[in-house]
Amino acid sequence: MKIDERKAFVNEIATRYGRRLRRYLSSRLRNNSPDVSDLEQEVFLRILRVGPDSIRNPAAYVMTVAGHVLHQHILRSAAMPESLEALGEMVDRQTAGHPDPSAQVDAQQRLQALDRTLQSLPPHVHATLVMRLQYGMKLGEIAEKLGVSTHSVKKYFARALSLCDEQKKLEG
Repeated sequence: MKIDERKAFVNEIATRYGRRLRRYLSSRLRNNSPDVSDLEQEVFLRILRVGPDSIRNPAAYVMTVAGHVLHQHILRSAAMPESLEALGEMVDRQTAGHPDPSAQVDAQQRLQALDRTLQSLPPHVHATLVMRLQYGMKLGEIAEKLGVSTHSVKKYFARALSLCDEQKKLEG
């Protein structure tokens, strides 16, 4: 199939299902509305790669691809160092009142150790911790986004807290 035919097919899908796709992505990304257009574009790019010949139900296919793209986005964003911005700000606030350079170095070392701990977490455990602490999501919402049970999310969260607590004890 020619690329022009594929582009026409994707344009038709974008026209028919674009609004529904945007609502779906927006409702799931509450705080990350700038990411909606990027994720929407990723969905259409994936459809462009597949082409119309293998898609029997375009509406279902768009939403399935959107679910996969959203899931990957959540895992990627949870693994990004920007998830530590809040922790960095906390360390900055703690050291702001202490002009002592050794206190600042100590706080920076603790932050780096915590960063290493977070980076070593399995993706679902890390994603759970970030979604819960940074975005304030409920366990049920996290379970839905990750495609796992609420019980699994509880285990992930407990594991993340336990590993962070172990790191804190090691710093002692």
